[in-house]
Amino acid sequence: MNLHTLSLSPISRQRACRRLAVSAVMSTALVAGLPQACAQDSAFPQRAVRMIIPFAAGGAIDIMARPIGRRLQEFLGHPVIIDNRAGGGGSLAAELVARSAPDGYTLLMGSTSPLAINPAALAKVGYDTIRDFSPISLVATQPLLIVSHPSLPAKNIKDVIALARRNPGKLSYGSAGPGTSNHLTGALLAHAAGIDLLHVPYKGGGPALNALLGGEIELQVSQPNTMVAFVKSGRVRAIATTGSKRSAIYPDVGTLVEAGYKELDITGWYCVVGPANIPRPTVERLNADLRRTMAAADVRSILLAEGTDPVASSPEELGALMKRELVRWAAAVKLAGVRPE
Repeated sequence: MNLHTLSLSPISRQRACRRLAVSAVMSTALVAGLPQACAQDSAFPQRAVRMIIPFAAGGAIDIMARPIGRRLQEFLGHPVIIDNRAGGGGSLAAELVARSAPDGYTLLMGSTSPLAINPAALAKVGYDTIRDFSPISLVATQPLLIVSHPSLPAKNIKDVIALARRNPGKLSYGSAGPGTSNHLTGALLAHAAGIDLLHVPYKGGGPALNALLGGEIELQVSQPNTMVAFVKSGRVRAIATTGSKRSAIYPDVGTLVEAGYKELDITGWYCVVGPANIPRPTVERLNADLRRTMAAADVRSILLAEGTDPVASSPEELGALMKRELVRWAAAVKLAGVRPE
């Protein structure tokens, strides 16, 4: 009650007091409701999610990210924006995500190269794979594919090796960038076969493919899903795959294991991670929706038709895989004699 209320008549004072009491009750209710309202406002998601792709448009990750993003946004109820940030063998995109706010709105479609190989193969990266990321889920696995320009006089990997031995240092192969699984697979093949191949890095699988089609390079180490149409049309020739068994979409193409290189049983993996310290409820929501996405019939059919196996995992399973792969690829980098670039 204030001085103005005291100067009123008894009846007016009663009415004023009732108004003040009602106002106080309403204010208390509003204050009490603030935590709940704030909690509702902060529930994830409330806006668009940005999915950073570490390589150029048209590459393997970009191709699989687009159907995944289309279905994921239906489950999230908000747009999933695909954002290609090529460079540094995927390291530039990985560092961008590592430095982003840990709120779940900036994610990385990661892969073997930026998360497991680059820390060992590159002289410097601006992130720590284990410390700086929140694992969310695996989304796919696939072997690598070696292809050649059709003018190259080689029909299989044995022909390529024989040609390289006759022309040491002259047979070139393109990759999605230095330190990528494509680059390192070529280096491991050269080491295992005792040949000298010339590595030509590009800013993604798409630019490397353009160089191959234009005859600038003779070979490319790539992912199966980028090459289906080009192999079928005869614009490139499939030479070998790196998995333990033949690819379902390239059944007539032999594996490096079949050619006698058992140590070259290489399968790439793809995942979604975010910056470190994303709140657990947000990680769980993203994981659940990614699981639903990778189980969706349309997503599975698209990926399988491109030689990619759709999968999913818990955050913990992905985290354990990342740790194992860091150790494995560090040893591979050393074995192949790859010097950090």
